[in-house]
Amino acid sequence: MMLVRLNTRHELPQIAMRQTQGRLDESGIIQPRAQGTNQQARSNKTVTQPGLTLNSYPSRRAYGHRTMNDLTAEQGRRGLSNANSATSSHTRKGWAAATNAAKRGDDISQNAKAEMFSNYQARAVFDLGFIPDPQMQGRPNQVVGEPNLGDISVDIETAPSARIQYTPGSVETYLQNEGFIRHWVSYDNYDIYA
Repeated sequence: MMLVRLNTRHELPQIAMRQTQGRLDESGIIQPRAQGTNQQARSNKTVTQPGLTLNSYPSRRAYGHRTMNDLTAEQGRRGLSNANSATSSHTRKGWAAATNAAKRGDDISQNAKAEMFSNYQARAVFDLGFIPDPQMQGRPNQVVGEPNLGDISVDIETAPSARIQYTPGSVETYLQNEGFIRHWVSYDNYDIYA
């Protein structure tokens, strides 16, 4: 007689997990930026040269050395004075000759001779005067200029908040293999190959 054998083959179900790690995107972090000016201090100071102003013209003028402007002005005044005095002298002599020529004892030639020889009897005239000293004025050296104190300023620009993007992780479970149970019958031996 043949024996009936019950064969069973089974496979357990398999659960799988699909996992995604959480991710932090740090590229959105804005680094602080510093910018500023650095202007070095400068003294901007300099020293002027000392000076001496010398005016010797008043003393030179006392000796007779004059500038062309002074000489021409003086000669112009002298010429006008001489012209006025010569005009008045000739006018006076003319009136005297007109009124006294017919009078006795008035010798015109004698008067002209006396006047002509009076210039030979003139004596030299020397003027003594004070000769002023040259005027000197000194100018000391000076420190001039305003210092520049410079400026060092730093401006740090920061973002009010970091722009960080976080992607949360996930875990997903799913059935990878459903598994099975199979039964069949065989005769006389077990079917080990099925």
